[in-house]
Amino acid sequence: MARFATMGGWGDEWVDEVTRSKKNRIHSRTRRLVCGLAASASLFVMLPAETASAYTITITSGTRAIYLQVGRGGYTGFYNTPGNNATVNVVSVAVPVASVGSGAAQVMTSNSTVSQSPVDGFAFCNPPSQVYIGAWSRPGAGTGVATLTVSTPANLTSGSDSIPFSQISWVMSGNGDAVFQFPNGTFTAGAQTLATFPANTWKEQCMTFSYANTVVPAAGIYTGRATYTLSLP
Repeated sequence: MARFATMGGWGDEWVDEVTRSKKNRIHSRTRRLVCGLAASASLFVMLPAETASAYTITITSGTRAIYLQVGRGGYTGFYNTPGNNATVNVVSVAVPVASVGSGAAQVMTSNSTVSQSPVDGFAFCNPPSQVYIGAWSRPGAGTGVATLTVSTPANLTSGSDSIPFSQISWVMSGNGDAVFQFPNGTFTAGAQTLATFPANTWKEQCMTFSYANTVVPAAGIYTGRATYTLSLP
């Protein structure tokens, strides 16, 4: 079973023009957004006893700010203020006894209910099989490029037993998308870079997780934590 947490956002407000070319839709209107920061995640495994592009945001005022959402975020409505959100979303899989260690990958599901993009409300992800991830960076008067990373320990654990974190991988997608903002990947011990964010750019995707099921551990509930970090130098 796996679990993902999203904390909301913090910061000041600004008014900007947002142009989005996505899923054959183009929007250009004044919107109000607020900065945010965030997300960590936990992972658990239970064993039995169309062409798209990033948002381009032209900001006319405001200080430095970043926002990161994994699973449930803090937006109170589309284009509105995000706040801190301590919700921990759970992504899980229970491997049938007869299948343990068979090498047949097991699709993981989430208790996240986030399906809509917080920017325009488009039904982008498909819970419970997908988890939303999105972020943006506003360097203010600077020109810095933000970086998104995810960090994990070497193993998921159940008491003294363990499963390599590399048994869990993800695939990126999104309804109507053919160009992806984040790479597919597999968790490894330590930090991995997932994306960079040029000034005033929003990127979003939907993550589908799976458990490789190529090891034969003892029965138990195996837990671990993946921490997603967006940083702006």
